[in-house]
Amino acid sequence: MGLVIRQSFKSTLLTYVGVGLGALNLLFFFPRYLNPELIGLRELLLGVALSLSIFTQLGMQSAMSRFFPYFQDHPRQHNGFLLFTLGVVALGLLGFGGLFVGFQGLWEGLFADKSAAVNAYWGMILPLTGMMMLQNVLEIWARLHYRIVVNALLREIGLRITLMGLTLAYAQGMIGWDGFLWGMCASYGVSALLLAGYLHSMGILYLNPAFVRVRRALRPIMARYSLWMIVGGAGVVINERIDGLMLAWLAGLASTGIYSLSFFIGTIIEMPRRSISQIAGTLITHAWKAKDFQALAQLHRQAALNQMLIGGILLILIWTQIDLVFDLMPNGHVYREGKWVVLWIGLARWFDMSNGVNTEIILNSPYYRFNLISILLLGMISFTANYLLIPVYGLTGAAAGSTLSILLFNLLKGGFLWFRLGIQPFNHQTIKALALLLGVYAVGEAMDTLNPTQDHLGEETGIHWTLLWRMFYQGTGIASLFVFFLYRWKISPEINGMIDPLFRRIGWLKA
Repeated sequence: MGLVIRQSFKSTLLTYVGVGLGALNLLFFFPRYLNPELIGLRELLLGVALSLSIFTQLGMQSAMSRFFPYFQDHPRQHNGFLLFTLGVVALGLLGFGGLFVGFQGLWEGLFADKSAAVNAYWGMILPLTGMMMLQNVLEIWARLHYRIVVNALLREIGLRITLMGLTLAYAQGMIGWDGFLWGMCASYGVSALLLAGYLHSMGILYLNPAFVRVRRALRPIMARYSLWMIVGGAGVVINERIDGLMLAWLAGLASTGIYSLSFFIGTIIEMPRRSISQIAGTLITHAWKAKDFQALAQLHRQAALNQMLIGGILLILIWTQIDLVFDLMPNGHVYREGKWVVLWIGLARWFDMSNGVNTEIILNSPYYRFNLISILLLGMISFTANYLLIPVYGLTGAAAGSTLSILLFNLLKGGFLWFRLGIQPFNHQTIKALALLLGVYAVGEAMDTLNPTQDHLGEETGIHWTLLWRMFYQGTGIASLFVFFLYRWKISPEINGMIDPLFRRIGWLKA
């Protein structure tokens, strides 16, 4: 786990710079210069392309991590595994892309009533899907070589700076809405090309067909695994994207736009998990190959504890100041409708983080079929919940439906790992962590009660220094209290191990 923490540190820093840029885009530039319908249209196009890209990869997004140890051979360019993967996903793009085009009339009919504007832009879905797919494959390849910093630089920062530039260009009338959307599409292609250039400079962009070799005994195993991954991809789409897609279908693009902003705020808490999971997945693959179940259990517990702590304090910081966020947002009165979406999505993501790396362990195990079957089952639950709740509760109903599926999914996965392997993510430190988070939350709520927020203080223009100052001192107070007791109670050896060198440098701790 120490390796995971060290390798993910730089990536996490870049990720949070990206979060800052994303927040600036979604919470300032978008609501200031775009209306909810246009924001919803962008979100819907991205959601459809991301969903389609899961299928077009034909399961290779998971198979790359699982089977890489069997191809690993640097002098032989890892037996051409990268080129083989690119060939497979190209076939996937042709196959599923053809199906998508064939059923275009169905998609247009679904959205014709509430979100008719999207039907003019289906032509960009396949190019956007292909560029997202290529970038994802190259990111996984970089991750397998423990190179995740450039991934974060391009995805979290490069794409968001480009999006900011496109938004400002649109606001100034330099480009129209078509130019904005096609520019967004092209940014993914540029990002993929830059990542390919980086891998080439590192000497690991292996594209020599002479080295391609897939052992005969491995072929049926990989084919079966990838087939299950395709099946599981349907569940991933349902669980991760169904709320936004169904909102566009049942409520319209404006609701989708408002939801996307609130959803972003709620998912900020899981950013650290992404960096940790990138490295942890590779370590889990090697642990499974060596049958080192003790290492799996230790990694699972440490990831769960640290993710619970980090995700918990971020959720507290966000929720105790959510009214300030909407007060500061341009046209915040329009987007305040999504306030409870933030809480529902934040709680779901925190619970998911607190359950460690159960998904990664199962997907890289001989029991991966369980994960996929349960995803499909819970996907049906999510679809049904959204279908029933969105017409009644709107945005909050979509968030509640998504949260329900995530909670049930984690309970199933946790119970399965405990039953099959005797692995579970909790120990006595978990109780301390929960006590600390509850105490800090109580203090945060007390601070907010003593300084009640006035509605709609940040309606139009201008910088509200009073609100910014209040957000700063409340946030600093909550975070300082959390760090103090976290360090004093020694809840996480990994976090204390990162703080100790800093204290030694400034003389607060003896060498």
